[in-house]
This record gives sequence, C-alpha cells and structure tokens, in this order.
Amino acid sequence: MLTRTAPIAAFPTRVGSLARSLPGPLVPPRVSSTLAVGAALALSTLPSLLPRAPLIQGLLTGALVLLTLAVLWSVRQAVPRWRRASTPVHQRRSTLARWLVLVGTGAAVVGTAWLAQLGLGQRAADLAMVVPGPAYWLTAGAWALAVIGLGLVLAAGARRLARITWRRTPKPLAAVLLAGVTVTSAAAGPIDLLEPLRKDLGPTHVMLVDSPAGASRSFSRVDETQTPQDGAELAVERMVADGGLDKGAILIALPTGSGWVNREAVTAFETQLDGDVAVVSAQYGDLPSWWSFLIDQEPAVQSAEALVDGVLARVAELPADQRPDVFVHGESLGAAAGQAAIKGVDEQAVCGVIWSGAPGGEVSGHPRERSLHNIDDPVTYLSLDTVIAQPQDWPTTWLPGLSYGTTVLDLGASLLPDAGHGHMYGPEQDWTLPTC
Repeated sequence: MLTRTAPIAAFPTRVGSLARSLPGPLVPPRVSSTLAVGAALALSTLPSLLPRAPLIQGLLTGALVLLTLAVLWSVRQAVPRWRRASTPVHQRRSTLARWLVLVGTGAAVVGTAWLAQLGLGQRAADLAMVVPGPAYWLTAGAWALAVIGLGLVLAAGARRLARITWRRTPKPLAAVLLAGVTVTSAAAGPIDLLEPLRKDLGPTHVMLVDSPAGASRSFSRVDETQTPQDGAELAVERMVADGGLDKGAILIALPTGSGWVNREAVTAFETQLDGDVAVVSAQYGDLPSWWSFLIDQEPAVQSAEALVDGVLARVAELPADQRPDVFVHGESLGAAAGQAAIKGVDEQAVCGVIWSGAPGGEVSGHPRERSLHNIDDPVTYLSLDTVIAQPQDWPTTWLPGLSYGTTVLDLGASLLPDAGHGHMYGPEQDWTLPTC
C-alpha cells in the first residue's frame, strides 16, 4: 500500500519543481535602455544626402544600437548602482512604468520611420532612383537584427576570451591565435577579394576613341606599366608622338580612381578650344575613387605629379612663343591628386585648373581655378570638418558625428543618381575652362 501511494504523495512536490523551472513573467527592459535604444533607432532614420539602400540602412541601425548598448554597459560598470529595498508594490509600479515607456517609445519609433519613409520616397523620386516600398523597412530591419545579433555574439566571445590567460589555459589562447593567423594568411592568398569593385574601362572610354573635334587624345592603361609614374611617362610620350606639343593647348585630365575620365568634360573642353588641344591622361588603378581615397591615395598622387611634371617639362623646352597653354582637370580622387601635383608649381606655367567632385570640397588656391560640386555629393563633404561643423550648403538635417557617418555610408550610393546629383557630373555642369 505504501509503495503505491508514495508517487501520489510526491506529485505536488514535482509539480512545484516544474513550475519553478518554467520562465517567469515577461519583464520589459529598463527605462534607460528603452529610451536609449529608441533614440538610436530614431537617429538611424535621419535623412542623409542620398537615399540609403536597405542594406546600408540596416547596417547603420544595427551599428547605432550596438554603440548605444555598449555605452549603457560601460556606464553601468563605471557608476555604482544604488539599490534600495523594493516592496511588491514598488516592483509592480516599476514594471508598469517600463511597459508604458516601452509602448510609447515603440510608437514614437514607428512614427519616425513612417515620416522617414515619406521623405525617402520623395527624395528617391527627385533623384530618379527606385522609390522604396513597404519591404524596404522589413529588409533593413532584418539586416539590423543580424548586425545586432552578430555584435552581441562577438561581445560575449570577447568577454570570454578576455578571461583566458596564458598561464592558466595556454591551449585555448594558442588555438585562437593560430586560427587568426590562418584566416589572415588565407585573406592574403591568391584570391582577389576586391574583384567585385574593380572596373573595366571598356573600348568606348573617351580617351580610347578618336575625338570628333580633331583633338589629340593620349592615354595609358594601368596594366601597361609597372608603376603609376611609368604609366604617366608613357602617356606623355604618346602625346608628344601624336603631335600634342604643336597644339594650342594641352589638357592634363586626371582620372578617377578607376581610371575613368568624364566624357562630357573632355567634349566640352575640346569644343571650347576648337579641337586645337591635346588631351593626356593615365590610368593608375581600377578601384572606385572612394575606396582609393580611404585606403591608398599614393598611386593617384604619383601619377598626377608625373603627368604634370612631364608635360610642363616638355612644354618648357619649346620657345616661349610656341608653348601651348596648359590646363589641368581632375575629377573625384583625380581632383585631390591634381591639387597635390600643382602645389609648388609656377602659377604661370598652368593656365587654369578646374575640379569636379573634389573630396572634401578642397581647392588648390590657384588664381585661375574653378571647382564644381553637386549639393548632394557625399564625396565633397568627406572632410573631418563635417564631424563637428555643419557645412554651409548642407542640404538636410545635420548632427555632429552622425552626419559624417552617414556621409561615409552614402559613398556606396553616390554613383546611382542621374547626372547632376550625387557624384555624377554631366552636361548640366558649366565646363568652361578659365582663361590665361
């Protein structure tokens, strides 16, 4: 009899144990966490110079939320938390307050996103870009969650790794170091990770076809020589061989990072000079200007200096009354390289210069200089001054620090709009060269 009733007598204890093992009631996050994350989500919808793609929006949102969480964690670690005895009444009031703040913050974020959607659609329509639909925020949200999840996993892993010491557990640490070396070695292998960014100029590139105005065009590709200087010297030699020194003017066209030269600009220059001009240019790379500007500007500067010095040296060998006027034009990274190249050069040796889309909106200070830039071109705002000071012609809402970050993100979409917007410069620009 006792053996049959023992399980029944123990049943209430087992039920109580099972109940205690189940998760408790859902507890909302702290008020400070809710407000901080809500502010990060709202700030991530701040309009930038160009409409952001869902991926870029998701990366921005995720990064801001992770940054906010990191700041909150740091503050809570540094500032002692005052604890006070809480009664059930206090706990209920605290939970109610948390829910109210969570619901209110969520509603505010949704409203902000709705307003951002309206502005985004209008801006995309003005730029002749694809107007984002309802799936835009779903995709962006998915990317944001992926970024946040990855960030939290990496943070947890970093905290665990920080507890490892060489004295106590050398094997795990050695394994981590070996894995890092292996990954680094694989990344440096024969696989070209930048292949998707590389651009092929193609046979219709403006410097590879004959000029309809009768101008001379001389060009060298990046794969024809070993160094940027050699490529520039080859282009100058070709210009001389093509009779460029016999023209009334020489235009040094400094290309973008990929070697691209603006057809509209060259055509306008040749038309202004009635075809009596030799255009010379050299390709120093095949990556986008924004990549080269952020990673390595040296090839662009070396090529520009060699082109300018090479042309001016050949012109200086001619009698004074037979020397052609020398002009310099640079676009994007070519503008930055050109400004470095003419620094220290005799101002009288260069008739005039014209820049378009210069990074940071920089100018050289040449007395006969023109600078063209679109008001929504992120490249022209790529200056550290944008971090702490609002540019004079900034076309949208500006916030210190954040607006510079969105400017960097806008680089990926800078070539998507039609000419006249973003980093696209076309026939709508006044390409008139300055006169001597």
